[in-house]
Amino acid sequence: MGSPQDMAGKLAQRAGTSAPEKKEMTIFDLIESRKDQFAQAAGNNMDVNKFLRIATFCIRTNPKLMTCSTPSLLSSLMQSAQLGLEPGVLGHCYLVPFWSEKLKSFEATFIISYKGMIELARRSGNIQSIAARIVYENDEFQFEYGLEERLIHKPCIQGERGKMKLVYMVAHFVGGGHYIEVMTKAEIDAVMMSSKSYDKKKGQPTGPWKDHYEEMAKKTVIRRAWKYLPISVDDARVVEQEGTVKHDISEDMSTVPWIDADAYAVEDSSEAREQQGQEEATEEQEADLFSGG
Repeated sequence: MGSPQDMAGKLAQRAGTSAPEKKEMTIFDLIESRKDQFAQAAGNNMDVNKFLRIATFCIRTNPKLMTCSTPSLLSSLMQSAQLGLEPGVLGHCYLVPFWSEKLKSFEATFIISYKGMIELARRSGNIQSIAARIVYENDEFQFEYGLEERLIHKPCIQGERGKMKLVYMVAHFVGGGHYIEVMTKAEIDAVMMSSKSYDKKKGQPTGPWKDHYEEMAKKTVIRRAWKYLPISVDDARVVEQEGTVKHDISEDMSTVPWIDADAYAVEDSSEAREQQGQEEATEEQEADLFSGG
C-alpha cells in the first residue's frame, strides 16, 4: 500500500485537478490594496473612495500612464491624496507620463494645475480671494507700480479680442493688503520652453502645455507670486517639488527624495516607446542566445 502522499497524488490525477494559478496583480489591484494609506494621507481633505474612483478613471483614460513604472505612479497618486487635489484633466492636478532616458522607462509625474494652485491658496486661510486673468491684444489694460498700485483691465466685448498679450494675478489677503504679478506672453513662453513638457527636438510643447496652454499660463503667474503669498511652509515645499519623479511613499511626501526633472526627456511620440520596444527585443534575443534554445 502506497504512502498517503502517493495516494493523494493519484487521486488528484484522476480528478484532473491542479493547483490554481495565481492571478497577476494589476496596477488597479495595487492601488486598491493601498486604500488605507491613501485614506490616511487624504485625511479630511477628500473622500478616499471618491479619490480611488477618480484615480482609476484617470489611469484608464490615459493609456500612457499604464506604461509608467508602478513606484512613480503610486507616488504621484500619494502626493495628490496628501494635498487633497483631484487628478485628471478637469481636476486639480495632472498625472503626466515622461520617458526617463536614465531609467529607460516611463515615469509618472505629479503636476498641479491652475485650479489646484487656487485651491491650495484659498485653503491656507490667509487669502480672501485670488484669481489670474489673461489680457488679449484688443483688451484695455493699464498697470502701474508705485505707492498706490493701479490695475485696470477692460476686456474687449465687441469683436475679436485678439491674441494673448499677457497674464496677471491678483490676491487679496485676509485683514487687508494685496499682491499683483504681471507676466508677458514672452515670459510665459520662456517658462514653457524651459519645462520638461517642452520637446526641444521638435520645438513644440507637450502634455498640459499643449492641451491647456492658457490654464498653464495662469498657473505660471501664480507660481511666480507663490513665494510672496501667505502660504503654509508645507504647501510651499510641495509646490516647489512638483514636476519631479519619486519612487517612494511616505506620510510626508515632501520628505521623499526625487530625481530632478531635468534628468527626464519628454515623451511626446512613439519614439521613446519604439526605443523601449527595441531594447526589450534585444534583451529577448540575448536571452535566447544564452538559453541555447
